[in-house]
Amino acid sequence: MLDMKETQDTQYNTKNPTETPSSISHIPWIRSDLINRKKALQYYDTGDLVIIALFSALGGILSTFVGYIGRLINNLLLFPWGAGQIIAGLHIFWIIFIYLLTDRKVGTALLAGIIKGFVEFFTGSAHGILIILISGTQGLVIELFVIIFLSTNSKLIIAIASGFSSTSNVIIQQVLFFNSQLPLYFIAFISFISFISGVIFGGLLSLSMFNLFRKSTILNWKKPLKSHHQLKNIQIIRGTLILILVFCEVGVFSYLAFQNRYSIEVTGNVYNPYTFYISDFPQIQVEAELAGDVTHVPLRNYTGVSLLLVINTAQPKSENYVVKVIASDGYFQEFTSIEILNDPTIILTSSENGIRIVAGNYHGSYWVKMIRNIEIS
Repeated sequence: MLDMKETQDTQYNTKNPTETPSSISHIPWIRSDLINRKKALQYYDTGDLVIIALFSALGGILSTFVGYIGRLINNLLLFPWGAGQIIAGLHIFWIIFIYLLTDRKVGTALLAGIIKGFVEFFTGSAHGILIILISGTQGLVIELFVIIFLSTNSKLIIAIASGFSSTSNVIIQQVLFFNSQLPLYFIAFISFISFISGVIFGGLLSLSMFNLFRKSTILNWKKPLKSHHQLKNIQIIRGTLILILVFCEVGVFSYLAFQNRYSIEVTGNVYNPYTFYISDFPQIQVEAELAGDVTHVPLRNYTGVSLLLVINTAQPKSENYVVKVIASDGYFQEFTSIEILNDPTIILTSSENGIRIVAGNYHGSYWVKMIRNIEIS
């Protein structure tokens, strides 16, 4: 029996001279060829997955505090919004750093951005669940540069990609939250600040940190890739999937922007601030005529939600209040509580440009269009 076993082992080693049978291969019901066969090369090895998970989580936690530091900078510099973009590149640092540590593999930046966004959301980001969209988009912008420049090693391209990735958060916030309430020159200035921050903190700083890691013994445990041909094919597949994700994200972003046109933030001295959607409330029909100094619309029927119902839902803290109806371009009109109580025909209705006021008993200037906010004071 012993001789027969030695003969079997010898035959096995002859077929596979570079392999040695595992000790558990002697168990009768386990095939030794399955134990000793060479494993196929994985696109993401264990080290890559550890790096992505570890640094995405660390980046998400620290980015939450960076966001609050940004708000503190706004308050210190007396800016309502945007001054915090000075440190916006610190959000990009982690995505680029992870991308470099994983041998610049296509798909890593997007994956890191999404995971980082989830961690930020669960650790209390001021942006709420939209931080997942913002962080994921930042990773996606980097992926587009990776695809266009074929996983370039150029420091300049990586720095520029980091700058545009950082700027993407300004664009998202402008479209979803402000919708052109800010002057164009101010948006351009803040975008430029965010771009420079992304280049410095997101690109150059992460490249410097990566060089320190590479010169040290920290990355000695990480083995280089063996099959460049296989990696190239996988990158092509992943690049195609990322392009598909671009179209999906554009669709989601467009949908959110479209929805935002037909919503109003009701805030101020109230117990229940909320986001108003016409579809959430019962609608009434009124007959009104728009009589302005320039514009005139003959008497016709309008369907919408009573402004009184909108205000009562917010639960004003005082019986005597003033309602300020603000358009996306900054134009506004005010109604007193007495005017609203005595005229239930003042309604909010949908139009091609968003939500507007219909007030048949008032001058046409009170028919505010493209309403973004209602403030109660």
